[in-house]
Amino acid sequence: MNITITNLSKNFGDKQALVDLNIEFTTGVYGILGANGSGKSTFMRILASVMKPSTGTIYVNGQDIVTMDQNYRDMIGYLPQYVGLYKNFSAEKFLKYIASLKGLSKEASVEKVKEVLHLVGLFDHRKEKVGKFSGGMKRRVGIAQALLNDPKILIVDEPTAGLDPKERIRFRNLLSKISMSRIVLLSTHIVSDIEFIAKEVMILKAGHLIKKESPQMLLKGIEGKVWSLLVDEQDIGDYQLRYKVGNITRHHDQFQLRVLSEVAPHQDAQNEMPNLEDLYLYYFDEEATVE
Repeated sequence: MNITITNLSKNFGDKQALVDLNIEFTTGVYGILGANGSGKSTFMRILASVMKPSTGTIYVNGQDIVTMDQNYRDMIGYLPQYVGLYKNFSAEKFLKYIASLKGLSKEASVEKVKEVLHLVGLFDHRKEKVGKFSGGMKRRVGIAQALLNDPKILIVDEPTAGLDPKERIRFRNLLSKISMSRIVLLSTHIVSDIEFIAKEVMILKAGHLIKKESPQMLLKGIEGKVWSLLVDEQDIGDYQLRYKVGNITRHHDQFQLRVLSEVAPHQDAQNEMPNLEDLYLYYFDEEATVE
């Protein structure tokens, strides 16, 4: 399975949401990392065929998705950032309804709904109304509906926003498990979503593709630029004005700062091994969301 994207752009009036993207994806999980407003959701909607690009072409195994039309839509599963659920439907009834909309026969939908409910860990809750589910359970219903047509391409937009740590871990493990034979595209601004499961990370900034590499290669690119040092409380503000400062932690009667800088911010600063939080701070003028 191969997706090739060439010269993809999207304009909204005078604003360029995506600018001349050229990307290739193969089987595995890809993290699409960016701050709010970076173009992540626009990119995902275009891939999900619910929005048209202004310019550019998307190919799947060498075929233009415009020419493929419904054949392409049959290949994809899409979980948008905000998915509409019928709160008075049970999980099972809702999924059977969606299965019918996707063209599954009544007999096929019974087995497929049972299969995806087991996969997302909701089989024992299948008779319960979706409206009474927790946020994490609702997101799992969302991923279940996206899997009903056994998609080869799974597009998931900000799936863990607002979830508690246990549900985020469950969701990440689920995406990792189902990526074995699929292309999974996961957009997020939460670095822990992709730290351990992404084959490659695509960094979007103001609609531009900044980097697309493995997490290990991305971190290698900022080695020697992450520092820690102890400062007095009255000096914290000065360092925040002069540098990108990540973590600030109390250390006895002083504070330890984690600083992004091309050169040592102080003669006593110590080099640290970078992590994805540092990477996010390096490319964006805001701290990473780790949740």
